[in-house]
Amino acid sequence: MFDQLIATMHVDRLLPEILVLAVVMIAILLDVVLPRGRSTRGVQIATIIGLLAVLVVSMITRKNNGLAFGGMVVIDKFAVYFRLIFTMITLVIVAVSEHYIERSRIRIAEYYLLLLFALFGMMLMGMAKDLLILFLGIETMSISLYALVGLSRHRASSNEAALKYFMLGAFVTGFFVYGIALLYGAAGSTNIENISAFIYGNSYNLPVIAWAGVLLVLIALGFKAALVPFHWWSPDAYEGAPTTVTAFMSTAPKAAAFAAFLRVFYLGFGDLVQGWSALLWWIAVITMTFGNLLALRQDSVKRMLAFSSITHAGYLVVALLTYDKFGASALLFYLFVYAFMNIGAFVVAIAVNRNEDDNRGYDINDYRGLGFRRPGIAFAMLIFMLALAGIPPTAGFFGKYYIFSAAVKSGFVGLVVIGVLNSAVSVYYYLRVVVTMYLRDREPATEGAIFWKTDLAVVILVCAVLVIYFGIVPDKLLAVARASVGMLM
Repeated sequence: MFDQLIATMHVDRLLPEILVLAVVMIAILLDVVLPRGRSTRGVQIATIIGLLAVLVVSMITRKNNGLAFGGMVVIDKFAVYFRLIFTMITLVIVAVSEHYIERSRIRIAEYYLLLLFALFGMMLMGMAKDLLILFLGIETMSISLYALVGLSRHRASSNEAALKYFMLGAFVTGFFVYGIALLYGAAGSTNIENISAFIYGNSYNLPVIAWAGVLLVLIALGFKAALVPFHWWSPDAYEGAPTTVTAFMSTAPKAAAFAAFLRVFYLGFGDLVQGWSALLWWIAVITMTFGNLLALRQDSVKRMLAFSSITHAGYLVVALLTYDKFGASALLFYLFVYAFMNIGAFVVAIAVNRNEDDNRGYDINDYRGLGFRRPGIAFAMLIFMLALAGIPPTAGFFGKYYIFSAAVKSGFVGLVVIGVLNSAVSVYYYLRVVVTMYLRDREPATEGAIFWKTDLAVVILVCAVLVIYFGIVPDKLLAVARASVGMLM
């Protein structure tokens, strides 16, 4: 009987997730065994090796698709695509972290363990076929992020940000659990396919509690994706968190939230598309516009990048609204390229920043004359700023082009016009960094202020190459994205 139970669980399809947990256990043992001064470096190396192994195993087992754990999770091309995105983002963040956390006085091994637990939670979100598994994934990721935001314990802003994020996150968790309860009460199941079947059979007479459940789930996922008006946690959390954590939070959890959006709203709530798309239309407009207005006012590059990530979430909602294969594949393409152009920009900001504890930290004036003092790092920042602004020949241009093209095909012409106008506005604050680097005389105070390590250089180079490569040959990544969304349609 036990053998039959194991057979129905199909554990072999979850080898990458099991490997992540194994890396966590190894990292914990290393933290205990290694001398105190070398434990974090040892944990970092073990984490990097483990994440590389996860990528390899994910590629080897990518065709081992199907249901697992009694149909509560599903391994398909969609889940594998996001599994790879989450792992690659985590790997890049881990690779660049050691010297940064030492410099920021938060050099503790738990930093890497929390990143791994967040990765595991996001993997669950990408493969969830049941709302309970989605809940477990969200909470595993969120609890890790609450702790990561507050790791800079010597900074009051970090402590305050962690507390606010935790309080709001716990409140929204109640929304999500209540939404699941309402949907279970209406459909008699938490399985996404069973909920879809119930909605299809009662689409003309759907109970009010089912509509309420859909709305509460939308609020919870909108909070995780930092969509306006559910974004109020993000300004303080992004600013108070260590910068590597901010880079992580603005990319990987956002991708996980949209993976859940696609799985739940396309598969589960597809027959209610007219209802939730009308609400998401306004959310997209407000998110794009409000994010831009916040970013325009910032003199801190870190805050500018953090607030602009809200705007990019609005662009992703435009793709979500199309409810077709083209929009979904454009969303997957954009999530991949956005992760690397945003992380690259944050890593440059870490290198240029003068003092993490200084109120003037990440000031745009630190970039004065950077194009002449450090031409290599300035050129990389130029690439990232152009990509975030959506200027060719970067991958960011094609990401926005595919999203807006899919939206036009689906009839959202007015929304695309608003999106293009917002994209034009964003050019101002992105090119402001470029103008400061190349057209402003350097200040004596900025001389020799670059924090430059080999790991930062490697990560910046990798991110810049990927942004340019997929700007020159975007069709390869788009083809993979289209193949990955086939199961959703």
